[in-house]
Amino acid sequence: MRRNIVAVLVIVLIILQIMSLIRINNLQNELRGARDYLSHLLSNQSIEINKIYENVDSTLKREASIIDSYEYSFGVPDKDKLTIPVTFNILPKETKGDTSVTLYVSGASATMSRNNTSFTATLPVYIFDTFEANVVLADSGIEKTESLDVRENLRERFLPKIYADFEDESGVAFSKKGGELSGECRRKGKLRMDVKLAQNNKIEKARFVLEVDGNIVSEGPLKTDFWTDIDEKLTLSAGQTLTLSVVATDSFGLIHKVLLDKLVLDENADILHETDDRIWIGEVIITDSDGKVLYAPQYELQ
Repeated sequence: MRRNIVAVLVIVLIILQIMSLIRINNLQNELRGARDYLSHLLSNQSIEINKIYENVDSTLKREASIIDSYEYSFGVPDKDKLTIPVTFNILPKETKGDTSVTLYVSGASATMSRNNTSFTATLPVYIFDTFEANVVLADSGIEKTESLDVRENLRERFLPKIYADFEDESGVAFSKKGGELSGECRRKGKLRMDVKLAQNNKIEKARFVLEVDGNIVSEGPLKTDFWTDIDEKLTLSAGQTLTLSVVATDSFGLIHKVLLDKLVLDENADILHETDDRIWIGEVIITDSDGKVLYAPQYELQ
């Protein structure tokens, strides 16, 4: 009888333990839910506060501004000078008979022509400059300056953007000859080039290029959006550098070069894995037809 009572007590304790665990788990879930809800409320409150600050800041800027409104548009690019004409039309809040407005765009300036209460001017902007603008309004010898909320990368608007990828299937990229300071280098794989089109500009021709110490040793045509098979073998000696790149020419005659692969041998004809390159794989270098570098993203050609 006593043994049965003990068994019943054990069962009851187990049940109570299970119920306690379930209750604890439920409380934990409720606490987690309350915490998430509170976090959500705080996040929404922070967003609303930021919006209020932004609206107040925007209102204060509009009240302090000397400009009621402005607009700008781009003209036809000059392919030879690599400039884009940009026309601004500005409406000041107040004008007088002697009011004059000077427009400054990316380092260049022009006195704006008056048309009743609005002012207009056109300035050429170099395609590789940062596009930004401000105006100086003069009334009775008093000048007021204001920066316009304009900042745009003209290169991305007017030049196509090149994307390229090389899937290397070479296996052993370089096989050193026994007892010699040279060996066979192989580049086998698939190469693909994609292009993001730009306004009134496209890629006229493209090719892959293999170079040794800057001298072309092999090349072949490429088509956009198609994989191209590459299987090249050559002898590479100590101290030499082999590169694989995509080279594309756009409608302006500019040359876009994308470095895809690089192999450097040291004085013992061993692969040098650490170099002080300033050009990263996949980065685009833009030059003119004479090889002058016009754009290199914070790096320098070696």
